[in-house]
Amino acid sequence: MKKTFELRIFQTSDVHGYVAPFNYNTKEENALGLAKIQTKIKQRKIKHSLIVDTGDTIQGSPLDYYVALHPTKKHPLATIFNHMGYDYITIGNHEFNFGKNLLDSYLSNLNATILNCNIIDAQTKKPFYGVPYDIKYYEDGPTIGIIGATTHYIPNWEAPEHIKNLSFNDASSAIIKTARLIRDKVDYLIVSYHGGFEKDLETGDLLMEDTGENQGYKILNETSDIDLFLTGHQHRILNGNFQNTHYTQPGYNGNRLAEINVTFTKQNGRWIHHTTSKMHTLENTTPDNEIMNLINKTEQNTQSYLDQPIGQLPNDLFVSDPLSVRIKPHPLVSFIHQVQLHETGADISIVSLANEVSGLKQRVTFRDILATYPFPNTLAVKELTGHTIMQILEKSATFFTKTNNKIAISPSFLDPKKQLYAYDMLYPIKYTIDVSKEPLHRVKDVYFKGEKLKLDKTYHVVMNNYRASGGGDFHFIKEAPTVINTQKEVIEALVQYIKNNQPITINHLDNFRVV
Repeated sequence: MKKTFELRIFQTSDVHGYVAPFNYNTKEENALGLAKIQTKIKQRKIKHSLIVDTGDTIQGSPLDYYVALHPTKKHPLATIFNHMGYDYITIGNHEFNFGKNLLDSYLSNLNATILNCNIIDAQTKKPFYGVPYDIKYYEDGPTIGIIGATTHYIPNWEAPEHIKNLSFNDASSAIIKTARLIRDKVDYLIVSYHGGFEKDLETGDLLMEDTGENQGYKILNETSDIDLFLTGHQHRILNGNFQNTHYTQPGYNGNRLAEINVTFTKQNGRWIHHTTSKMHTLENTTPDNEIMNLINKTEQNTQSYLDQPIGQLPNDLFVSDPLSVRIKPHPLVSFIHQVQLHETGADISIVSLANEVSGLKQRVTFRDILATYPFPNTLAVKELTGHTIMQILEKSATFFTKTNNKIAISPSFLDPKKQLYAYDMLYPIKYTIDVSKEPLHRVKDVYFKGEKLKLDKTYHVVMNNYRASGGGDFHFIKEAPTVINTQKEVIEALVQYIKNNQPITINHLDNFRVV
């Protein structure tokens, strides 16, 4: 008689602080969040189950922002994960966004094993948190190995003081090296990787610029040691098989729960395995009462904070759709430019908008601000040549394409990961983007203060720290001299400006055209 063993693995990733199932903009209930995921896990759990999260937990929602402003010794998301019984946690890139103290309040209070084979303390030469891998032994069952790694691209985005004394080793090399180390010790090897796929798994075609941010295709192409590859970071919904490795990626904001089922059969003294998976949506799922009670106080405080009035604008600054706000100058964007220039005294301002932007009501609350500018970015001023400014404009112009003779968003900004924030709008420069031209040859008629932009002249340009560090593949900005690093968040600058400059006049300019 053959001996069998069933293992069920639940994976979440890129939860971004969504516990209660609420849309923070509308206050309506949505099919997302850890409270609903807990209900689904309780329904689906079997005797041998593992719960794994693949990172990006403590930044991304208004609740996370509120907690960062009002920190406690134990981060509420650590409490939630502990109650849910997570076995393994991988660190996400956004875990670093609010600095080391908040990161410590999360990681140091987790009951789960933190998996980290590539973020190293530069002094001790050991993982700055966690262990490179863990091996789980089941009595009278298979031996399971699990490795954790995080995209090593973090230094290209993060404020240097948040990652001081840390080394970010190449994730693919660290995973492959660790897999070789333990492969012979386990019957089944899992990798939990906060990163995604740089190439299409069917065609091998590049999905995005191959910078090393995502290395999933490279990893699976270079090793056959991995049985299950849990991925994240790209916010995609994926599951399938690639070269004898099963892979998953369960969306974002807790809108999916990945369930992986592994059946082991013992034959001739060896455990043979078969892996399948499914993605659970959370429609018609009731949030778990215990989780809701645990987060209730923090959630109520967050909602009260969001409804605080800040001040008044001349009128509503709503955004109707993601294309129109980027194709024609919008008063909302002009207002953000105005605040950034006021804060820094720079010559030129760069603004990029989030994937989802609601805009500001005439009577502004914190909820409006966070729904319009959800990033924890600070302001920086770079000294850029006219030539570099032209590079920024040309790269941003690749955002557009023509579909049925109409201007549309280029597919590369929508898939495999939505990256509308990788498009920049400049002010008060005047310029035209001609979508009929070939990419990188689309920008013309560029003027600053009535004169043609001088390519060899330098200008002080304000932007967020993500762009200043080269984020969004603007590598050429990173090397430019930094004039000012304000350490002031854009959110804080917007709030202070609205409070301190009543009544507000918006200097809206019709300064660019997309034709």
